[in-house]
Amino acid sequence: MASFEGLPAKFVQKVIPEGRYAVFTHTGTLRTLAQTFHYIWGTWFLNTKEEMDEREDFELYDQRYLGYDHPDSKVDLYIPIK
Repeated sequence: MASFEGLPAKFVQKVIPEGRYAVFTHTGTLRTLAQTFHYIWGTWFLNTKEEMDEREDFELYDQRYLGYDHPDSKVDLYIPIK
């Protein structure tokens, strides 16, 4: 596990449990993020043989995230599966 040393006070420390995740990459502005979640839960989830796990889903913002309104931004969405 990485250290939380130096983490600014406005952030909350959280350890993400390991396990399997389905990973989806949202491309575009965050204004359209809801469309990606709609695809995940309204299409993929209804058609997959994967079983959802009880862990939390999360989003990963890395160097590919270029800003809220940037059309080329990328954010990875992690959905826990068994």
